[in-house]
Amino acid sequence: MKVDLFTFGEALSVFISSDTDSVLTATKYERVTAGAEVNVAVALARLGLNAEYFSRFGMDELGDVMIADIAAEGVAVSTVKRVPFFTAAMVRNPGKDAPVGISYLRKGSAASTIEPADITDQMISSARWVHTTGITCAISMSGAAAVAHTLLRAKALGVKSSFDLNLRRKLWSDEDAAKTLNPLASNVEFLIGGEGEYEVVFGSKDAKSVLKDANDRGCVIAVMTNGDQPLRYSINGEYGEVIPPKVIAVDPVGSGDAFTGGTIAGLLSGMDPLAALRQGTRSGASVASMFGDWTGLPTGSGGVINENR
Repeated sequence: MKVDLFTFGEALSVFISSDTDSVLTATKYERVTAGAEVNVAVALARLGLNAEYFSRFGMDELGDVMIADIAAEGVAVSTVKRVPFFTAAMVRNPGKDAPVGISYLRKGSAASTIEPADITDQMISSARWVHTTGITCAISMSGAAAVAHTLLRAKALGVKSSFDLNLRRKLWSDEDAAKTLNPLASNVEFLIGGEGEYEVVFGSKDAKSVLKDANDRGCVIAVMTNGDQPLRYSINGEYGEVIPPKVIAVDPVGSGDAFTGGTIAGLLSGMDPLAALRQGTRSGASVASMFGDWTGLPTGSGGVINENR
């Protein structure tokens, strides 16, 4: 069966302190499932499209419950693998009265063993769109090789793709990130990155020049985000800006993935790129206005947000 989106990467069990706004003093936690790529898959599913997500999970209870969480959102997980490593986790505070602080438990995790052979031509060619991120590149060398392989095969098979720079400084240095991510930021339909991420990977944060550079590399739609500030984009060399909806930010974690998912869904629905970007900003703002990566994801059908949202 043809799916609208195929994506892969590391999902995390996120433990969020619930009785205080500090992991140092908390004694109670809530657990949710999240992760850049799975967030995008769920965003598309909420908008009525078919998404398939691949990862490697440990043979543990965290793996069990996370796979169930993802499947409950309507995302296909039939290709996931279980391996004799631990399932990754994150511990964080809610960020209500103090800045969000994150601790990772992921080095040597099950998902860090993802390798190019996991991502078959069948997985890619059965999708209308393939989405990848720099986080998978950061968790291991084999993960980076899997991303490079997937983007190369997607282009060869005529499947549109996207790449989110998604720099995670807790996982690697700026130098290592730039060396790996720079060559991958080319020949995709949709390139996404924050101002600081473009500066690390492209060597500049000047929006007009760096986005033009991305277009020249074969990235049809290149976007530079900056929180709730105007989103800068270049579509086939045409520069412009979009002002995101103004909301009271409750929890910004996951809003970037919601933007990406909302935009990809819009493009798959047949929207022109600018309309799709505007839909993406609505998705991102909605998630930022609520607590949790999936809580505020808008619903819709055929890739389009319901107007009564």
